[in-house]
Amino acid sequence: MNESSCATSCRELNQILNEEARSADFATFGAVDIRLANEEFQKHVDSFSRWLEAGMAGSMSYLARGKERRADPRRVFSGAKSVFCVGVPYDPRPLGAEDPARGPRFARYLRGRDYHSEVADRLERLMTAVNMRWVESAQSPVRAPLGWKVCVDTSAVLERAWACLAGLGWIGKNTLLIHPKLGSYLFLGLVLLDHETGQAPQIVPDSCGHCQCCLQACPGKALKRGTTLDSRLCVSYWTLEYRGELVTEQMHSFGTWIAGCDVCQEACPFNIRISRAAVARDSRDLCPTLTWEALLEESPDEYRERVRDCALDRVKPEQFSRNLAIALGNALALDSSGLGGRLFEKIRTRLAGESAGPARAWWEKCLKLAHSDYSPNRKP
Repeated sequence: MNESSCATSCRELNQILNEEARSADFATFGAVDIRLANEEFQKHVDSFSRWLEAGMAGSMSYLARGKERRADPRRVFSGAKSVFCVGVPYDPRPLGAEDPARGPRFARYLRGRDYHSEVADRLERLMTAVNMRWVESAQSPVRAPLGWKVCVDTSAVLERAWACLAGLGWIGKNTLLIHPKLGSYLFLGLVLLDHETGQAPQIVPDSCGHCQCCLQACPGKALKRGTTLDSRLCVSYWTLEYRGELVTEQMHSFGTWIAGCDVCQEACPFNIRISRAAVARDSRDLCPTLTWEALLEESPDEYRERVRDCALDRVKPEQFSRNLAIALGNALALDSSGLGGRLFEKIRTRLAGESAGPARAWWEKCLKLAHSDYSPNRKP
C-alpha cells in the first residue's frame, strides 16, 4: 500500500471508529497511534517508573511485575499499532450513608454490575460493528479484518496515559483523568488495534491551575504535588488492596469509608456541578443503603452472594469484616445520635463469635476506636 492509500485507510478507520462509538452512546472517545505518541507516552512511562522506585505502590507488587508491558502495549497485544480509548461516566451520586449514624460509605464506582465486564462487553460489541464496516467498505475485493484486544483495568496498560494522549482529558492533581465537561467519575476502556488511525496525540490543557482542593481534602494526605499519589497513605488502597496491619492514625483516616474513597473527587470543582445536577435529576438511591446493623449480621456466605457480579467481589469477607470494624469504630467515636446504644451489644456478640486470630483482633480494635478521641477534621 502506498503512502497516499495508507493515509486514506487510516482516516477511514478513524472515521468508522468515531461514528460507531457515537452510535453506541460512548460519552467521550478518541484514538492515537502508538508510533506518533511514542515521545509523549515515554514521559508517562518515566513518571510511572519513578513512582514505583519511590515505593509508592505499597504492596501492589503486580504493578512492578507488569512494568515492561505497561511501557509497551505491543507486549500486551503483539500487533498493536494504535489505541482507541473511551470514557464511560458512572453515577456521581454518593453511595452509602452520608450520615455516619446510618451506615458506611462506598466509592461510587462500586454501584451496580462489575464495570470490568460491563465496559468490556460494550467495547467488544463496538469493535464487532467497526470491523464489519471496515471489511465491507473495502474498495478492493479483499480487506483483512481488524485485530484488536479490549483492556478494561485488567491488562498491564497505562489507561490514563493513553486516554490523556487520545484527547479525553488531562491527568489532574487527584491523579485521575479529568474530562473538562464530564469530570473524573469515569470508567476508562481501551482497545489495542492492529491498524493505525493517523491520529497524533491530542493534548487537552491542564485546567487544575492553582487549585489545591483535592490535596487539602485527602483524608490520608496521600496526594502530593506533581500529580502524585502515595498509595501507602490512601484510604482506597487500605480498604481495597492492603492486607496487612494498620496503625491508629491510618484507621482514623478511614472515617466511615468501608470500600474505596471518593473524597478527592468530591472536592474537585469539575465534579461538584456534575454531582449536584445528578442528585437534582434523581435523588433516589437505586442501591439501598446498607446499615451498620445489617452488615454486622451478614454472614461470609451472604456477603459473597451480595457482591457477586460487582466490582466489590475482589474484597474477600475477611478484609471486608476488617474494614467494617474500623469504619464502625470511627462512626461510634463520632456518635451523637445514640448509635452506640444500638450497636455495642451487637459488636460484643460479633466479638464473642470470633475465635482468637486477626478477625477477633479487629473487633477489639473497633471497640477501642469507638472510645478514642477521633475527629474527621484532625490532621493525620
